[in-house]
Amino acid sequence: MLPIGASTPGGYRGTMAHPTEECSVFGRRVWEPAVATIVLVHIKRVSSDGLTPTREWSADVRRADGSVARARIDEPRWVTDFWPPDAGAVVKVEVDPKTGSVRFDVAHDPQLSVRGQEKLMAEKFKRSLDAS
Repeated sequence: MLPIGASTPGGYRGTMAHPTEECSVFGRRVWEPAVATIVLVHIKRVSSDGLTPTREWSADVRRADGSVARARIDEPRWVTDFWPPDAGAVVKVEVDPKTGSVRFDVAHDPQLSVRGQEKLMAEKFKRSLDAS
């Protein structure tokens, strides 16, 4: 096995994808920013110990051109800081214009991270004290 970036006899040079892009056989996917309103949360399965659910979301996705489409969004893999949104939440997503695939934009939406949620809740608590 060759290290990443090493040339092979056929001239192919392997590279790692940028975190916001995925490699495909013929090039990179281009993800467009969009906004999704979560319609329903579905638990697909639960781990054998009963502690870890795997979810999928039904959402109305509004693209930059104003078009709206219903889409299924899978739970992100390999993201340890993910905070799953509830029905009714409006969150940032990314859309692959070629396939229509949708994924959560965990890098740019603080609502979708545990740390971001903790910060939002702390600010909300502080505002509740200031209101009195």
